[in-house]
Amino acid sequence: MAILVIGLLCLATVQARKTEDELRLQATVQSLMPLAGFSGTVTPVHFDPGFALTVRIKSANPPLAGFRPGDIVTFAIHSPSLLFVENPKKGKTYDFVLHRKIGDGKVTFFDLVVRRPE
Repeated sequence: MAILVIGLLCLATVQARKTEDELRLQATVQSLMPLAGFSGTVTPVHFDPGFALTVRIKSANPPLAGFRPGDIVTFAIHSPSLLFVENPKKGKTYDFVLHRKIGDGKVTFFDLVVRRPE
């Protein structure tokens, strides 16, 4: 019985250190350009980024530093056509879902998607 309890405590500790969740963003497109032509800080959201998507955050749920209303964020995305399906329009506001992994003291963002109306 004691071994089972110790095993469950170890499992709970590992799970507590590695979690995934999602951030729902409403953001307005400011610019979109090839990543090679962008200079500045980016938030990678794909393992093979090719474009820099700059947005102005309108809202974020849950609230998160760096993603507050008015903040400008540039995501390093793979492909605008895969993300938006259509051509993104500068000045248009989109609903995004951004996934985040927290583990071993690091935060990694991945899988930015545009929410489609149901």
